[in-house]
Amino acid sequence: MNGRLEYKFLVPNSQLNLLRQDILPYVDVDPYVKALDSLHYTVRSIYCDTLRRDCYGDKIEGLRVRKKFRVRGYNEVNDSSPLFLEIKRKYINAISKNRAPIRQHDLHQFLCSGDSDKYTISLSNNGKEKRDAQRFLYHYYSQRLAPTILIVYEREAFFCKFDRSLRITFDKYLRSRPTCTFDGLFSETDMRSAYSGYFVLEVKFGGRLPSWLQNVLKNNRAVRLALSKYTICLDSHKRYANSSLPMNIRSINLDLKSNRVLERETNV
Repeated sequence: MNGRLEYKFLVPNSQLNLLRQDILPYVDVDPYVKALDSLHYTVRSIYCDTLRRDCYGDKIEGLRVRKKFRVRGYNEVNDSSPLFLEIKRKYINAISKNRAPIRQHDLHQFLCSGDSDKYTISLSNNGKEKRDAQRFLYHYYSQRLAPTILIVYEREAFFCKFDRSLRITFDKYLRSRPTCTFDGLFSETDMRSAYSGYFVLEVKFGGRLPSWLQNVLKNNRAVRLALSKYTICLDSHKRYANSSLPMNIRSINLDLKSNRVLERETNV
């Protein structure tokens, strides 16, 4: 599986300003954030899972090969807002993503008709977006996926000045609401906060971490953890929690069983 590495850290909110100051000499602010004239943008995702919550279970079991399925939007809604059908694939620490954009008002028609030619927004000339839309639809119906939870947070994003493949994000004010529909993606009603005293630092990169970033992480005492916003938020609602384990242990230390035998991941 080709893809970048992804490391995650849970950091106290009290360290946010200091950590930002420490990385600023080495990074540029994401152009998308600059265009908004803001420190951050809002990420809104409805995660899909099976009736047995297989995606949740795969993470809890520490499977090193797994997928997540979500419909993602940003900031505020308008009738032509693009949504993204996403399959996030993970093999150990490496990640890759299938991503297909469609218009917000076309989501239900696409899922009912499966017409990727009509509803997918083409951003390239090679048909990748349509193929990714078809992949999402395949899993949606073959696994009988359904909306499970809406997860929202504010994201600060940065790119390394010396290596544009290195991306650093601060995901703040994590909140969620269980859902069984795709309606309400842009709603803030009945949201519940998770880890309200912390933010999630994510580092995506190829190869190895540069020495300057290793020093920043060490100086800020950032400890790498096996974090999953999906499992964290589901556990915060105590709907699928294993009562035999404390919530923080279930949500964070999820790679302890990573030595189990894995099936080969397909290209679908």
